[in-house]
Amino acid sequence: MTANAAIYIPIDSPDLAKVFPDAKSDRGVFRRKASWFSIVLDGDTVKFNAMADEDLSNHLEGFVRYIDSLDEDDQRKQDAVSVVRPTRCVLGLQTSREFEDNPAIWQALFRIADAFDGYVFVHGSLLLPSGGVIVGPLRDDT
Repeated sequence: MTANAAIYIPIDSPDLAKVFPDAKSDRGVFRRKASWFSIVLDGDTVKFNAMADEDLSNHLEGFVRYIDSLDEDDQRKQDAVSVVRPTRCVLGLQTSREFEDNPAIWQALFRIADAFDGYVFVHGSLLLPSGGVIVGPLRDDT
């Protein structure tokens, strides 16, 4: 099994080179917006795929439905939806390793989210860049 996560960002075209200077992407002269980024973290190449613009709206609606289905109080779910709605880019993690095998992958999620005022979705939970859980099974008090 491999690590699975996504980063929800409220800007159209984040540049991961601002966080990881050696990041590579397919952004270029004729491609204004990158569809993927590749970075090396403690020897492992990790890829972040940007969701296609035409898929974003349906994905966010599905995510809002997921949040609504959680066994959480209504205010917490409303807070989660309010941070998800402004999303303009979703970066999906693609790696061959688990977080336990390479902790730098876990740390990278939060560095990216913090740099672009985003949020991390991992283990069925929506997290702040600080690691605090907004909703989901990772919450201690559920």
